[in-house]
Amino acid sequence: MSPRRCAVAVVQNAKGFTTGIESEINMKKLNVLMALMVLCAILIGAGRIFAQDWPGWRGDGRGISPEKNLPLKWSEGEGVKWKTPIPGAGHSSPIVWGNRVFVTTAAAEDPNVETFRGGVYLGGDRPKPDASEYAYRLICLDTDQGNVLWSKAVARQNPKTRRHTKNTYASETPVTDGKYVFASFGSAGLYGIDFEGNVLWHRDMGLLRVRTGWGTGTSPVLFRNTVIVNCDSDDDSYIAAFEKATGNPVWRTERNEGASWGTPFLFEAGGRTTVVTNATRHMRGYDAATGKLLWECAGGSRVSVPSPVATQGLVFLSSGHNIGFLKPQPIVAVRPEASGDITPPKGQSHSDGVAWLHRSGGAYVTSPIALGEYLYVPLDKGTLTCYEARTGKAVYEKQKLGTRNTITASPVAADGRIYVQTEGGECYIVKPGPEFEILAVNKLDEVFCASPAVSASRIFLRGRKHLYCIGK
Repeated sequence: MSPRRCAVAVVQNAKGFTTGIESEINMKKLNVLMALMVLCAILIGAGRIFAQDWPGWRGDGRGISPEKNLPLKWSEGEGVKWKTPIPGAGHSSPIVWGNRVFVTTAAAEDPNVETFRGGVYLGGDRPKPDASEYAYRLICLDTDQGNVLWSKAVARQNPKTRRHTKNTYASETPVTDGKYVFASFGSAGLYGIDFEGNVLWHRDMGLLRVRTGWGTGTSPVLFRNTVIVNCDSDDDSYIAAFEKATGNPVWRTERNEGASWGTPFLFEAGGRTTVVTNATRHMRGYDAATGKLLWECAGGSRVSVPSPVATQGLVFLSSGHNIGFLKPQPIVAVRPEASGDITPPKGQSHSDGVAWLHRSGGAYVTSPIALGEYLYVPLDKGTLTCYEARTGKAVYEKQKLGTRNTITASPVAADGRIYVQTEGGECYIVKPGPEFEILAVNKLDEVFCASPAVSASRIFLRGRKHLYCIGK
């Protein structure tokens, strides 16, 4: 029953209800009326949660939305519902809950230090942290007009660590449960904020020194009453869970890892929820409730940025810089109910816990998207490869998305399409399936490194300077 029909039913029953001495018939009508109202609330609530909200990094981590009636064509002059300036710099993605969209940013007191260089290249590490105080902000806007409802500086401090010329001090996407927003700024801390912009708690995550000073980018995820954060650095790496309401620690597990940037992924299988992490030494699965290590697989890339995804009962981990000497560039299909060391024996591409393994072809920064029977892997130099999810067999390889494009944002899927956003402002809309087909190409006049969000038949795109809302 649709919300509209629910409302009609409630009104019709209300008209039949009379005051005075209650007869048995009227009592039955009252019971029916109350039941319909409860049902309406459930249906409307469920529709909002499951059909409209985009609560965190790639929504629920998969990058897939059930939304329909999304736009196929847009430009600066067509299809832009609103465009709002966002101060400072940040590659965090927007998140959406109800009629609110949230985004983080880090704004320097001296804007001259907010230098940026896009593309893919060697180097880019800076010798020192930016020499300016930064305001680390969470901004709340309304989804209909793009008006800023509030902007809260959760911290003001000089950066403790360096960053890559392509990175920012606000590259971690926040996450919400509809009551609180949880925002991570790496070494500047983890914050719990309510929907009115009040900071409820703050946790110091430690000094996260990342290889060659590239900066951080791992987003928090939610499990039950906890917020989980992976903190890999060149010093003491760990993964930890904190109470959503208080920020108090629930569990912490040390990790024998160097720096990594992928966001943890939650997957339910075998009666348990596993937190899957991507990294260099080992790809791992942890019990989300306790932090206990469940399985691990060696063989990650030296540069591990993409987040895991899942389909067909498998979890897929991918990583790898496109520079040859930084190989391997693995793609691994893991059976998440596995346990122990599931690393395939040398020279083999499978084990009890690994369905298949490719030692090349992995993505550098952008995360893959797993949709139905297929796994789609966008590569940083502007190509798309498709694999059979169950077997790893290549369906098509390195199909070009334009000429000399760089892809940093991760793709999303909705309305029977895959949306791939390039740094240069072009969004390629690709038809899912075994045949490569570009349905449309749309251009905006801005640089895009953040991944899209989808909600209420609209697409939210965060550029270097503006947040866009795209719709029909």
